[in-house]
Amino acid sequence: MSDGLEEVRRLSQNLGRIAGDAVKDVDEVLKKGAQNIKSEMQADVSGSPHFKGMAGSITYDSHYLPGRARYVIGPDKSRRGGSLGNIYYFGTSRGGGSGDIDKPLRSEEPRTVSALEALAARWAGRL
Repeated sequence: MSDGLEEVRRLSQNLGRIAGDAVKDVDEVLKKGAQNIKSEMQADVSGSPHFKGMAGSITYDSHYLPGRARYVIGPDKSRRGGSLGNIYYFGTSRGGGSGDIDKPLRSEEPRTVSALEALAARWAGRL
């Protein structure tokens, strides 16, 4: 086999191994981001005179699948005060919706993107 084909074969093997290993590292970055978003959401709702009781209902869950990491963050309706989340964030036909559900994500996005870029650079150095 020529040297060029051997290098391509080695690269493809390394990429497959790295892709599997990298998911764990990506998950760690996303988990930290999810925790930061959760903490900011709790802080925001704790400042509300009418909805501060729902702060303890804000959680995050990991929905990990092979090759994919994902987090769902927000009020858990099965926890005390969690059912108020829809009113706090989205309101009703009579008003409400005083919470900004996107604010914590906007705050966290630059940190998470930066951490993912640093991770990608670190993994690219392993090729």
